[in-house]
Amino acid sequence: MITQEQFRAYFDVTGQRLYFNHAAYSPLSRPVVHAMNEYFEHRQMGNPATWGIAEGHMEGLRRNYGELVGAPAERIAHMANTVLGVNVLANGLDWKPGDHILLYADEFPSNVMPFLNLKSQGVEVELLDAPDGRVTAELFESAIKPQTRLISVSSVQYLTGYRADLKALSDLCHSKNILFSVDAIQSIGVIPADVVDLGIDFMAVGGHKWMMSPLGSGFLYVTEELQSRLKSAYRGYMGHVTPMDFGNFEQELSPDARRFELGAFNAPSIVGAEKATELLLASGVESIYSHVRKLIDQFVWGLNELPFKPVYDFTDAEVSGICLFTHEDSEKNQAVFDQLTAQKVNLSLRGGGLRIAPHYYNSQEEVEQLLSLLEQVS
Repeated sequence: MITQEQFRAYFDVTGQRLYFNHAAYSPLSRPVVHAMNEYFEHRQMGNPATWGIAEGHMEGLRRNYGELVGAPAERIAHMANTVLGVNVLANGLDWKPGDHILLYADEFPSNVMPFLNLKSQGVEVELLDAPDGRVTAELFESAIKPQTRLISVSSVQYLTGYRADLKALSDLCHSKNILFSVDAIQSIGVIPADVVDLGIDFMAVGGHKWMMSPLGSGFLYVTEELQSRLKSAYRGYMGHVTPMDFGNFEQELSPDARRFELGAFNAPSIVGAEKATELLLASGVESIYSHVRKLIDQFVWGLNELPFKPVYDFTDAEVSGICLFTHEDSEKNQAVFDQLTAQKVNLSLRGGGLRIAPHYYNSQEEVEQLLSLLEQVS
């Protein structure tokens, strides 16, 4: 088991910057960089075993992804990012004119654009507003039509930090014979998940945020039942039963989710992601989330003494690793952001507020430093 102190020691960014921007992208740990450099040395020196080494990391990472979401490895396919995974679903179903999709209006584009592209096939895509930021089963239930075939949500909303009740949403979908898809890039790696218990049909996740992995890494999860209904909009040799049998054009697709993988993969990112997810699993996602929530609670409590306040007041069941806050005079948010950035603080300006998203290596002392800086720039 890796303790928080040990985990923190892996990150050279500590002591150099106050990094609270994991909902955008994370810094890489030293073990991740070392693993990638070791792989690059194999490539640099022309090691004939380089491809096999990369394939080994690929399968190791597949197992890690499965463990992170409570799924067997055969239900996992490697993807370069979230939107590529969502496109597998959007382009794999047999849509008919009049079919109806429900989405939340303020979703990240990755969970919207692939479905909007279906309008040319006569599919209706409806975007629902949630003035209080709560993307609930009740919100969707009131908009369901007989033609509704899919509801897709983010597990955690990138603008607000709202954490959806995925079980309530999946129960609603399945009671109406509707597919339930989740963009989980803002939760996997920081919030425990079990896709089987939650009843999720399809999930897409990028690795560069909370999984602390290189850009170009990620995965999709798909149930065996849904996979049987998805056509492969694109087809490459890596998705077949024996991908190295190059001359066999008649071979079948893999019975596993890896049928959606195409060709030569981003090996350095996969090597780095395997090491990053290994560290997360060794730390325990439950411990990670407990620590992150304590940091955010500490931060919100500290705002009481400053001219800042959280934008949303979510319940314990609705909060996540993201906190959106604002200056009492919201017009000052940009100036505050610029001043903090100049002082080597990493956070985001999003949705009319300032967004922090700490991770396991962040410390209570760093939160106090951030609060002190906010007092100075306010």
